[in-house]
Amino acid sequence: MAPTLSSGMEFKRALDLAHNGDLDGARAILGRLQGDYLRLCEENETLRRQMDEVARILDLAENMEFDGQKYWLLENFKKKGPFCQVCYDREALLVRLQEHDKHWHCQGCGNLYLKRRASNAGKTGLRSVLGKTIPLFGD
Repeated sequence: MAPTLSSGMEFKRALDLAHNGDLDGARAILGRLQGDYLRLCEENETLRRQMDEVARILDLAENMEFDGQKYWLLENFKKKGPFCQVCYDREALLVRLQEHDKHWHCQGCGNLYLKRRASNAGKTGLRSVLGKTIPLFGD
């Protein structure tokens, strides 16, 4: 049973039983109250851990920058990353992308992100689209 404010009355009841010589009854009440207290302590600790985790997640989210394709973490005015957009959006996981000659690769989900090419004045059509980082979603 979850402790309530009425549990406070149980202490008085235990004291009354002890004064009237019913030590076994008083011990039984105090034992139940002790169990309730320990359960409350465990629940309180769990809630504190959950609040700390939420605070860390909110702090992390405030320091994430999305460049249109992938994420960067801003720490002490420095960019760290890049990190996979899919892994972060789906699972809230920061999976650092592995750099290759022409693309970035996510070891977590396997997605590829093409690297941006230097812009040329005469680029048009498909070439201009491929010049941007595009996630390639595959199996």
